[in-house]
Amino acid sequence: MEAPEQGIERLHHFVTERRRALGISRAQMFARGGPSPSTMNKALTGDRGLSRSTLERIDRALGWAPGSAESVMDGGTPTSRIPASSDAACPAHEHVVTVLESTRTQLHTALELVEGLLGSGHAR
Repeated sequence: MEAPEQGIERLHHFVTERRRALGISRAQMFARGGPSPSTMNKALTGDRGLSRSTLERIDRALGWAPGSAESVMDGGTPTSRIPASSDAACPAHEHVVTVLESTRTQLHTALELVEGLLGSGHAR
């Protein structure tokens, strides 16, 4: 299937391709720090736009370079976070970076939750 020229439909096309290449579901993309499946569905149906922070979450979750999701919506193509040392990028390296970025996001979220609990009157 050919990608639409621009807009959310184009982004959806590239996100779906990338998820297939990584072998991840929408829920797994969310677990990697991406937007929830419902956020993506609302954007596709026109019920809600995508904020800059949501586009950034897409980039991180899929291992894309910052600004790729926004570029895709404007008719561009996503770029990998890891520059290729040869003509072809190494999918294993991209996957490792994607997993590490997701882990960092999850750890940051967990730290905020712990700090919130400790700050709300629980003994240290």
